Amino acid sequence: MAMTAAQEAAFKAGSGNVEPNLLHLLCLGLLIGFLFFWAAWAIVDVYSGWSNQRLKEGAMGKAVVRSVLLLVVSIWMFCS
Repeated sequence: MAMTAAQEAAFKAGSGNVEPNLLHLLCLGLLIGFLFFWAAWAIVDVYSGWSNQRLKEGAMGKAVVRSVLLLVVSIWMFCS
């Protein structure tokens, strides 16, 4: 649903003259950047445990699948 001209003017006045589309892209970029950072951290952490033989091979595969699935679903839900 698109904003009316009055709503857009009120948004700009309240946000310091920032365009709604720009703020939307900034929030999406921060979310996706954080998710990629978290996924990389999780995979490196699991790999560290796996290489020290503290985890089984199945745990490594599950962590990679979960991280990739989280990224794909988040991008599909929030960026489409």
